[in-house]
Amino acid sequence: MILINYEDLLKEKNYTLIDVRTPKEFKEEPIPGAINIPLLLDEERVDVGTAYKQVSPEKAKELGVEAIAKRLPEIFREVQKHAKGRLAFYCARGGMRSGSMAALFSALGYTTWKLEGGYRAYRQYILENISLYNKDVKYYILHGKTGIGKTKILQQLEKKGYSVLDLEKIAHHKGSFFGGVCEKEEQSQKKFDSLIFDYFYKNKPEYVIAESESKRIGNVYVPEDIFQSLKNGVHLSLDTTIKHRVDIIREDYAGATIEELQNCLDKVSRYIGNGKYKEYTNMLKENKIDELSEVLMVDYYDPLYQKSIETYIYDSEIFYETLDEGVEKVVRYLNEKGIFGKEVAE
Repeated sequence: MILINYEDLLKEKNYTLIDVRTPKEFKEEPIPGAINIPLLLDEERVDVGTAYKQVSPEKAKELGVEAIAKRLPEIFREVQKHAKGRLAFYCARGGMRSGSMAALFSALGYTTWKLEGGYRAYRQYILENISLYNKDVKYYILHGKTGIGKTKILQQLEKKGYSVLDLEKIAHHKGSFFGGVCEKEEQSQKKFDSLIFDYFYKNKPEYVIAESESKRIGNVYVPEDIFQSLKNGVHLSLDTTIKHRVDIIREDYAGATIEELQNCLDKVSRYIGNGKYKEYTNMLKENKIDELSEVLMVDYYDPLYQKSIETYIYDSEIFYETLDEGVEKVVRYLNEKGIFGKEVAE
């Protein structure tokens, strides 16, 4: 078994990164590219921790050994199933869990590493280096009112091979009171930061195209260096017809239930007054989704975002009636700036 830090691990190619923490730990704060082969399951770790606090460290170790012993055949099969090259094990702090697994598989004839400092050291490394990889990257920022299709335009640009940083996709949130609707799960801050670092490390972009964001997206916060780059980039103003915006909103929230939409309206209620809240609620109950979308955009979201829109000077103002037209005009603008996509095949 050899200790290796994350910076040196990034220079390697032929290895399998194995997270031996519990499924819950892995879900909330994974290292991208790692696979989870837990030494202890969630409930087993709780039992061990309780014994450590309420009985003794010796009793905790006994329970841990018993639980691990039962799982060893399954652990071995999982490692055999996924193993390619060296095995790099990590846990929370690079302690007993990863050390015991690395030692065991080393004894079985595998070449193993233990990630020095575990997940904690990894997290410290990426937080220190996000700003480094972001330095000198030129940002082109898409601005516009709710429902104009900024995210859809970003997606099309990405398919064409442009360097796109889709923060809302990484955050699992569309950035408004309704932004979490139709998303599979909430994002954790640690996973959000990891995916941003992973994007910059893998792509090493000279420029990125993103959309204007608040500091907070859903329940996560944009790293400060990234947020400042969003503010200081080259800004493009996008706009389309209200009819097109309603069509886009309908498509984005097609999978939403009435209950989910009502919960979002409840959150907005303190900003719109009791009269409008009742009016909007009745529209929702009557399934007048298009009408509700339009009135929310015109009466609530447009005035809210107008102040933000007016704080920037725009290098270009682009109006379109269809998304294809919007993409075409943004591409034309980028090409005029000497920026070309790679036409990535779908």
